[in-house]
Amino acid sequence: MLTPYIMDLETFIKNFEEAVEDVEVGTLAGETVFRSLEQWDSLAVLTVIAMVDGEYDVRLKAKELKQVETLAALHALIAAKKAA
Repeated sequence: MLTPYIMDLETFIKNFEEAVEDVEVGTLAGETVFRSLEQWDSLAVLTVIAMVDGEYDVRLKAKELKQVETLAALHALIAAKKAA
């Protein structure tokens, strides 16, 4: 059985930075609390959900985003859903 591809945290953070408008690439880290970002609004939520769907073929719900705080935790959630 093949192990599904799980993206590394660094690549995920770069994709997140590129998806959310006005976030400079290279400024975020795994411990970043993404919901505290000035740029985090309803459009950013939809953009990140679409990015995760398009890049990783994982369907995230807004309520799942509310259950995690950091980019590392969001990455772990996506990886777990991808592996399921």
